[in-house]
Amino acid sequence: MSKHHPLLQAFGALLVLDADSRRIQAVSSNLSSLLNIPIPDVRTQTLTSVLGKRLSQRVRYELQGKQRLSGPLTFKCPTRSQRFQLHAYRSGMHVVIEIEPLHTLGKQRLLGTVNERLMRLAEATHQEELLDYLVMAVQELTGHDRVSVCHFDSDWHGLIVAESLATGSVKPGSVSPGREVPLGRLPALLGQRFPAKDFPVALRGAYERHPVRLIQDVAAPCEHLLPRGAVVDLSDCFLRAPAPERQQYLQRLGVRGALSVAMQGDTGLWGLLFCHSASAYPVTPPVRDAVRTLVQMATQRLLLLRARQEARYLQRVQDSLVLSSNNRLKPQSPYQLFTEHAETWQSLFRAHGVALWVKGSVYQAGNTPKPEAISQLVTRIEKAHVHSGPWCTQETAKEPLTSSLGMSEQSGVLAVPLPTDPSQRGWLIFFRPEQVETLYWAMQPPSAPLTPMMMLPSAAWCEEVTGKSEAWQRVERLAAMDLGEDLTLAISAYEISTLNMHLERERKALADANQRLEQLAHFDPLTQVWNRYRIEQAIDAELVAAKRYGAAFALLLFDVDHFKQINDTLGHSVGDDVLISLARMVESSLRGCDHLGRWGGEEFVVLATHSSMDAAEGLAERLRSLVATLQVTGLNQPMTVSIGVAVWQPDDSCKTIIARADAAMYRAKRNGRNRVEIAEKNVQ
Repeated sequence: MSKHHPLLQAFGALLVLDADSRRIQAVSSNLSSLLNIPIPDVRTQTLTSVLGKRLSQRVRYELQGKQRLSGPLTFKCPTRSQRFQLHAYRSGMHVVIEIEPLHTLGKQRLLGTVNERLMRLAEATHQEELLDYLVMAVQELTGHDRVSVCHFDSDWHGLIVAESLATGSVKPGSVSPGREVPLGRLPALLGQRFPAKDFPVALRGAYERHPVRLIQDVAAPCEHLLPRGAVVDLSDCFLRAPAPERQQYLQRLGVRGALSVAMQGDTGLWGLLFCHSASAYPVTPPVRDAVRTLVQMATQRLLLLRARQEARYLQRVQDSLVLSSNNRLKPQSPYQLFTEHAETWQSLFRAHGVALWVKGSVYQAGNTPKPEAISQLVTRIEKAHVHSGPWCTQETAKEPLTSSLGMSEQSGVLAVPLPTDPSQRGWLIFFRPEQVETLYWAMQPPSAPLTPMMMLPSAAWCEEVTGKSEAWQRVERLAAMDLGEDLTLAISAYEISTLNMHLERERKALADANQRLEQLAHFDPLTQVWNRYRIEQAIDAELVAAKRYGAAFALLLFDVDHFKQINDTLGHSVGDDVLISLARMVESSLRGCDHLGRWGGEEFVVLATHSSMDAAEGLAERLRSLVATLQVTGLNQPMTVSIGVAVWQPDDSCKTIIARADAAMYRAKRNGRNRVEIAEKNVQ
């Protein structure tokens, strides 16, 4: 069916108007019966003749100059004692109006119920509790037979991670394979997976644009647009009927009524909430809105819980760093460092083995490959992996760099480069064992043999996955980079200490080595601006001067908007170029008395000395505008930054002024990014 002449679901009606919202171009075949009004000839009708003068004028007024109405309108049909809800939006040269019945509900009670559920969601302390309460609350609100949360992995396979079943639904294992599920009941899917082919790119894109999808009755006859000659794009129409392949898919699941809500993460579609019923199932607009509100709140809480968990993990890694004050006074050799910390590293990164390769020497702990295999792996990675980020794999048997190295007991590898020497980097390498995993597929997975599809998922396909380790999470890769930078400095400090003892007569070589250590200790190796340690020193010095002489100064904390998306879509090389170009532009735009430092990742700090609030805000706006003009090879989209500005207060410490600037920066992100926010006086 062409997108110009789609089939429509019968629970609502559709009008297609001209661009001025006056004359009707087409209507759905059920409009007359829904509103109980005769429409003998569509081409002779106006919007006023169908909806009345007052409502028609309001639609035209509110839609004037806009793509869609800011919210739905409600009206009472004069020929029928029933209220309706109206949505209007523009589609090309037409205006599309969707109408559906608005059943009477206890609005105050619904609002109170939703508020109570929102408070419970906001109090959840971990993901399982949060999602379990979400599906229970939605199931109680809508009354569907089954409410499930499906989370997407990196390959777009879906996993049912939470579920609530109506009373009398089928529990896992209660229906034998091949037997039919009792009428009006749906089986449990918790813990089962759906292959990525069930969620094609077009479907995921549709959920990105329209997060709520209702199919009231997948088996109901569909309505048409009248007259057939009207040509209009209705791909954004809420009332559109499901495509035939989607109808067949839901029927194989035993589903007749479905409500789906997208769960948007910080980098895209995190998952979907499914409400399924074995019979036709209407869901009124207020209830749909309530469900969407609950899902949005749960998703935001989910992202916050994950961010807190990652922050705690990163702090544990920070606490384990080897470059302590004692180590600076008495540097340890790579062997001493490795022996002392290897067990802690294995625990932090959930590895069963770890190796350190430095200048041809291999140090090993736990279950690792032979030293020769590690040296060969280093040679291959050094040649193939040129950027500064970590390298990892879950399947050494299938990865070209590792398949021939005889690493049968190590299925996962995470390798972190250590730029200890310009000619040959060192490497810190973690190993994970094979993790045999049994997957239960609710629908036929891509790897399953071609067999007739089951009519109902009363029995799942069982697949045993071998040869793969547990995946290396993004936060683990970030933590490994922090550890690698710290280890690089510790090893460099030891090398300098050794040179000071044994190369007294070779002063030039010693001076060069000290200069290299100074560069490693004070400057970021990628951007060549001050690193976090050096900029913190400068802030401490400025705090002393400010308290003694009252010389105010300001901090500008900023980072690149959507930097992870740049890395994920364009690669780490382009991401590195973005950071280098940004640092050069900002540094060249500062006064001689101001300083720039890389705070970590894509975050930078500007220390503006002798600066008032007005001057600092002006500098921030100037830098923000400059960055927007920056062009980087390979990056076709504009680059923007979010900046938080904090001016020194008499009771400030380095920690508090940074915290205020950080809070302002994240406020800038929440308020739309590419903006400057001024820090509040105090941050709790």
